[in-house]
Amino acid sequence: MIRGKFLSSMDDCAPVFDIRYRVFCEEQGFSRETEIDACDQMAIYALAYDADGNPAGTGRLCIKDDRFSIGRVCVLKHARGQGLGDLILRMLLYRAQELNAPEVYLESQLPAVDFYRRFGFEPMGEVFLDEGVAHRRMKVSAQDIRLEGSCQSGKHCSDCQKNCRDCT
Repeated sequence: MIRGKFLSSMDDCAPVFDIRYRVFCEEQGFSRETEIDACDQMAIYALAYDADGNPAGTGRLCIKDDRFSIGRVCVLKHARGQGLGDLILRMLLYRAQELNAPEVYLESQLPAVDFYRRFGFEPMGEVFLDEGVAHRRMKVSAQDIRLEGSCQSGKHCSDCQKNCRDCT
């Protein structure tokens, strides 16, 4: 069974940073020097464990000047397809709701846009490059957050990740 827990920047975040380095730096080629940033000094982290009980996915919620942002959501390659990304995003959105976030922002790599749309996020602005990788800014208002990650029709269709009609 997969599970998750919350951490703060005051906790031992070594598993969080290890996962991020492995996914973003080693696998995707992002700069190791910029992977840890100022947001990490005051972040709330979701750490997800795979079916074997090993740390395998993470994401963070940052609050700066009353702006809530989710970022650095990633899952180790061997653990993808187990629902860890879904768990991480649900955890972070739930915490944002607990903190009365009026809206939540994120910057998605283009292939992940439809994943975030399942939770109510909508693209905004133009596509931009971050270290040569195409990204899209996204936002969800508090009243539009869908913690269940389902279609707007309330179904949990298997095509959500494929941008089905009910999800757009």
